[in-house]
Amino acid sequence: MCYQLVLVSTLTLSEVRSMLPAGTHADAMGPSTQVPYRALLAGSQTAVVLRAGHCACGLLQPRFRAAHTDEAHLRERYRQLKVPRAQIVRALERHRRSTAALPRAEPDALVRLAVEHARNAGASAWLLGFSPHDEPPALPATTVTTRCIADLTTNPDGWLVEGQVTLVRP
Repeated sequence: MCYQLVLVSTLTLSEVRSMLPAGTHADAMGPSTQVPYRALLAGSQTAVVLRAGHCACGLLQPRFRAAHTDEAHLRERYRQLKVPRAQIVRALERHRRSTAALPRAEPDALVRLAVEHARNAGASAWLLGFSPHDEPPALPATTVTTRCIADLTTNPDGWLVEGQVTLVRP
């Protein structure tokens, strides 16, 4: 499928959606799917998958500087997962449609969202993953990394590590 970004929040789905950058949407996970994610954050009300189109790539712009690099990177990731060629082609076509249909978020849109959430709503948990399937990333068995607003603003490209839960606090 591509990159998937999960946000666990103390806000409701409507409140999360009201904070999103243009061209971004939040899809709620099913109630039973949310349970292990919501356990990451005391008082959480919702766990959502954030997308710009069909995936989170549009929110990860600093990681992908140009469209051709973006696609080459995705092709390599699928190869590493030993995804069949036909499935890679379908996934890349879906990705192209997604990125062509929507304007890419500004380079700092994701950091601004995380900072705004921390300032206005308190802590949140984030998880970035890559998968050939249309599903939220699996929860890792590792510990949670905690970041504060200053960490995000001083290292906007490095605060969110793939496959690692990041707790953002005010």
